[in-house]
Amino acid sequence: MKTLRTFGSPIALAAALALAAPLLIANATASGLSVDRTIVIDSSTRSVHVNGGDVIRFNANGQSFDYRFNSFTQSRVYDLGKIAPPGALDRPVKVYVSADGRYTG
Repeated sequence: MKTLRTFGSPIALAAALALAAPLLIANATASGLSVDRTIVIDSSTRSVHVNGGDVIRFNANGQSFDYRFNSFTQSRVYDLGKIAPPGALDRPVKVYVSADGRYTG
């Protein structure tokens, strides 16, 4: 009788989950989704705080864009300039994303 050895299968499982997770929880532009909150970026805005899983509409320099923030296990910090349309921001703005309560204990 042969014995199946499973050395490394927890590692393989972790790798598979790590590859699948971005597909399930990746941040994304959110056109057409229901907006949870609108945030206006004005000349005094240096940072904003959002909840993981929320769809946020940003209004900045006469432009509007929606974005869904997913934070699977921990808080994250994003540079809003990397997701904003060209010309929407004229300075750095940080987005602090709290962990999504659906995925944390």
